[in-house]
Amino acid sequence: MTFADPYVNKLYMPEPSTQPFKGILFDREKIGDIASCVCPPYDVVTDPRTYYQRSPFNAIRLELPMPCPSMDKYTAAKHTMGTWLRDGILGPDKEKTIYVYEQEFTVDGMDYLRRGFIALNRLRKDRILTHEETRKKAKEDRERLITTLKAFTSLVFGLYEDKEQEIENLLIESVKEKIYDFVDEQSIRNRFYRITSPRDINKLMILMETRNIYVADGHHRLDVSYRLGLQHIPLYLTSMHSSGIVILPYHRIIRFKQERTLAQLLTRLDNIIAIEKHPYKDDNSPKKIEQAISAAAKPSFALYSRNDPSNFYILTEKIPVYTDPSVPETLRKLKVGILHTGILKNLLKIEDEEISFTQDLYPSIERIKEGTADLAVFLPPTMVEEVKDVADHGLYMPPKSTFFYPKILTGLVFHKYE
Repeated sequence: MTFADPYVNKLYMPEPSTQPFKGILFDREKIGDIASCVCPPYDVVTDPRTYYQRSPFNAIRLELPMPCPSMDKYTAAKHTMGTWLRDGILGPDKEKTIYVYEQEFTVDGMDYLRRGFIALNRLRKDRILTHEETRKKAKEDRERLITTLKAFTSLVFGLYEDKEQEIENLLIESVKEKIYDFVDEQSIRNRFYRITSPRDINKLMILMETRNIYVADGHHRLDVSYRLGLQHIPLYLTSMHSSGIVILPYHRIIRFKQERTLAQLLTRLDNIIAIEKHPYKDDNSPKKIEQAISAAAKPSFALYSRNDPSNFYILTEKIPVYTDPSVPETLRKLKVGILHTGILKNLLKIEDEEISFTQDLYPSIERIKEGTADLAVFLPPTMVEEVKDVADHGLYMPPKSTFFYPKILTGLVFHKYE
């Protein structure tokens, strides 16, 4: 690709950090409706069969494959991708480009638009900054899938600073060709374009060259990429200053290995945590829980127990949970750290394997009422400024600290590496 603009040529870098690439795309004439062929990323899929049944070409067959009698699930995914490439279901784009991805969605009655772009990015630990601990099992799974396919099925999601909206305006004004425009199962409108102007692509590369990238989602895929020694991977990138950034909390669901009563748990917290008991009355109680913990001046959380389903408890830090001076201040004031590490693990001695995660408060409460979980602990969302602060200090939040909504759909574009 040549860049004729003299101003751009003057600044062009021989090895830019952000680069166009020739993505692997579905052939729209062969698959029919693209909405039936996309799926969420693997870590938020509750029932893969839903997507298997939706279309024989749904991306779930690559993202979260199922084994068959003659091969394991990773080999099955490789066979599927090979078949789709051979039959023209999937194929390389016509030229290298950068893709623009827009999502229009509604949360709590408010409308949002998040606009970002997808490009190859050079892996540099000093420029791509992480904020969240990873888990061994998830990394092993993604490593086996990526190495078997020699491909990325879903994208690492990153943020960059753009206070002056230079990149945002460029994405709006760039010359684009629409590839997809559809509404998905969550009523989110998805628009997907390729940038067709070499000048716009080059300008975007230049604007990104000096900016750090803060990983929002995809820490396991990023860790695997470093382990494999890859030089470039595809990232979805959007401005952390965008009004379309929505972070939901990951609530904690606990299933004890051995019976523990609510009274025992609250006794352990008594000297450090202020505890307020509130009646759980009706369907409005979950909304009241969210309002109570979000409006509190001090770090506050809500607890709902199988032992006492008629009430919920507001937990507020009375004295600092972290007393160890070696714990950096950035982590000492982080609400998800106070809850997950300070309260659940250190004070209540709850083990990792007893904890699961959900972004949806209502099903969590139903699990408690049904008796399939012992404890639900709810927390307010992490702020994007906290994500940046933790990453800038080279620190890590507990696993599942942030849920950037909506997720980036799998199936819009794939990337194969050699």
